[in-house]
Amino acid sequence: MTYQDPSAPGAARHESSLESRYRKLLHAVPDAILEVDQDGRITILNEAAERMFGYTRAELLGLNVDSVVPASMRSGHAEHRASYAAHPKTRPMGTGLELQGQRKDGSLFPVEISLSPNWIEGSLHVIASVRDITERKSVENRLRTLREQYTAELTVKNEQLEARNQEVERANRLKTEFLASMSHELRTPLHTIIGFSELLSEQLEGPLTEKQQRFVGHILQDARHLLELINEVLNISKIESGRLELKPESFDFSQCVEEVMAGIRHQAASKNIQLENQNTFHDSLYADRVRIKEILYNLLNNAVKFTPEGGRVWIGAERQGEGLHISVCDTGIGIPEKEQRSIFEKFYQVGDTTGGVREGTGLGLAITKHLVELHGGAISVASQPGKGSSFRLVLPLIQEQAA
Repeated sequence: MTYQDPSAPGAARHESSLESRYRKLLHAVPDAILEVDQDGRITILNEAAERMFGYTRAELLGLNVDSVVPASMRSGHAEHRASYAAHPKTRPMGTGLELQGQRKDGSLFPVEISLSPNWIEGSLHVIASVRDITERKSVENRLRTLREQYTAELTVKNEQLEARNQEVERANRLKTEFLASMSHELRTPLHTIIGFSELLSEQLEGPLTEKQQRFVGHILQDARHLLELINEVLNISKIESGRLELKPESFDFSQCVEEVMAGIRHQAASKNIQLENQNTFHDSLYADRVRIKEILYNLLNNAVKFTPEGGRVWIGAERQGEGLHISVCDTGIGIPEKEQRSIFEKFYQVGDTTGGVREGTGLGLAITKHLVELHGGAISVASQPGKGSSFRLVLPLIQEQAA
């Protein structure tokens, strides 16, 4: 900028133009601007100050600034002004405090104030920029009220949810205890029925007619089936209550597979189903032998049950890294994709068997999944309707623990 001598022609006009621009700038600011001298009198103000405090310009000029401070704060305001005069610098006023201004009519409103020193001929004047934050405070108060309301509602909902969860847990516990108790109570007479039916079928106390043999066979078959269902309920009850403990041991996996297949061959033969053993893992497996047999039996039994006559069922197993990968496959009716995640849920049954009759409790696969996971393994299924199913499980190969 080029310096202009005040005595030069046009200099006064230039100063007058600058003063006019500064004045317009001062009055265009939306915040109230007040300049206060060392005695606390207002010496300069803008139009926003008139509107904000409800005074005319003539009323504010020369008025002590304490007049726009809430009456309850005036007694200490002179002390605050003296403190600022001792250390004048640009800073906000009352940091961390809720500041208010007072209008001519006595009404109060929330404000934010910034202070700046202005030295005039060695005398300290203070410029105060005052912002009316009524609208912001109103929004903040509404938000705080809503937040408190939502917090209170959420607290109530959480308490209700916790109460319902406790009720559900209690109901599940009672259900589990009831099922376990009833399973034990039912198994006792069933063992008696099965035992005497087997004695009758052996004809040790005399020969039976063909018709009597058929009746005894039906009793024995249905009693064994009912015992199997009760055992499933008992197993799921133990699993849910955490009372099912594994008893791991080292055993011949190939022999275990053969034993399971021997127990399923008669069922497969009755439907002319080709049963194949494709196991290539001939080492020892450290796991709960009884539960591994149960897993394999459940999967093979389902495969035979859901495979039409003349179909094919096979089991394969091989070592892959640190895991034993087992697959049980069939050429059965398959499982729709939308139901494949649900088949491992309790009491879930996929449609009908190939005989058109639903069998079992719908617990077999749920128990199988739990038993696999108790061994630290995982199970999955791949299937297409009409093209069969393939159940795959992975069991960790771990060394026998030292006694």
